[in-house]
Amino acid sequence: MDLSLRLLRHGYDAVAADRAAHGVPPDAGTHATRLVGRRAVVVRSEPGVRFFYDESAAERKGVVPPPLAWLLFGRGALHGMDGDPHRDRKRAMVDVLSAGGLGPLVARVAEELDGAAATWPGREVSVHPTLVSAYGRAVLAWAGLDLDDDRADTVARRLSQQVDGFGFAGPAYVRGWASRLWWDRYATGLAADLRAGRAGTGADAPAARLVRSIDADDRTAGVELGNILRPTIAVSWLGTFAALRLADLPVWRERLADPGEELARMAFAQEVRRTTPFAPVLAARATRPATIDGVRVRRGDRLVLDIMGIDHDPARWEAPHEFRPERFLDHAPGAFDLVPQGGGHPAGHRCPGESLTLRVLEATLRVLAGVPYEVADPAVDLTRMPTTPRDGLVVRVPAGAPRRSGRASSPGSA
Repeated sequence: MDLSLRLLRHGYDAVAADRAAHGVPPDAGTHATRLVGRRAVVVRSEPGVRFFYDESAAERKGVVPPPLAWLLFGRGALHGMDGDPHRDRKRAMVDVLSAGGLGPLVARVAEELDGAAATWPGREVSVHPTLVSAYGRAVLAWAGLDLDDDRADTVARRLSQQVDGFGFAGPAYVRGWASRLWWDRYATGLAADLRAGRAGTGADAPAARLVRSIDADDRTAGVELGNILRPTIAVSWLGTFAALRLADLPVWRERLADPGEELARMAFAQEVRRTTPFAPVLAARATRPATIDGVRVRRGDRLVLDIMGIDHDPARWEAPHEFRPERFLDHAPGAFDLVPQGGGHPAGHRCPGESLTLRVLEATLRVLAGVPYEVADPAVDLTRMPTTPRDGLVVRVPAGAPRRSGRASSPGSA
């Protein structure tokens, strides 16, 4: 069976199933298979990961099929570029993130989530849509887009639906494309207004700076604006799993509620990223031949980065299938050992929003650790991509339950 079909059938366990079907030992770092009908090499060992992120050895352009790439990233986006064009546009986008400062964004996340949590006592609440709203309102305000709460929630929901559809999960895929088409129309006009100073936001706001820095038409600038906003909203999938893990570990919940335990919250966030990565694989194309772990790589072969295998590799992680946040308290993972958002150097194809993801999760944990909730149903469907606990993780909060405010500690400044 083609690995693409295994991904549809097995989801996050697809590569493990593919390895078993080919008779490859579970500890093998590299094996050959087929992806979308073409020869592919799945890499998990450090030499394989290094090859995947070597820009002289691998390229991304045209590798992800348009029905997926255009849904999640948009047509003409940074993610399908290579070489100098990729570096130049990524530098412009990273500069906007850096100049905008992450501190105000993270502080706004804590404020929005703390306000939402104040309404939870005596109710059942679905965590995931709550996080989509809180993160969406926060990142849109940080970008300088002056939207009322209802409009901000609509934009956040539309961007989250693009993310939810990327795994070809039936109705979610259709909703994702409907929201992609909606966003492209909305963002094209927004980019034009921002460039012309008609959007009612300051010229130094991150959204305005970004669209001016993109040397392309309004449609492409709008696509890249979405690629700045959407990743913050996508952290809601990780935030939902963080909420589930907190419910499982009451000792850690008590510890993380302490305002002085920021490092512990960061360690907990890293373990959430390791154990429940957003996607099971990434793909590229080999531009030169090589031999990795005895497996021949030919020019033109697809390369598949086994994210689940790397982040659960017993050669890298002790008891890899156990949730142990303490492993990150005194250990900084290597650039090729923890890859839930890619590996290698951030100047390459590693996600530039990794530090933001960690800080948003830290702020989320600080709020949720102070809320005495119970999980209604912890079941997770690992065949669906991306996945969350059932119904977005429904939690129950007793009426009159005391809680610690998420505003007890400042997340700091950029």
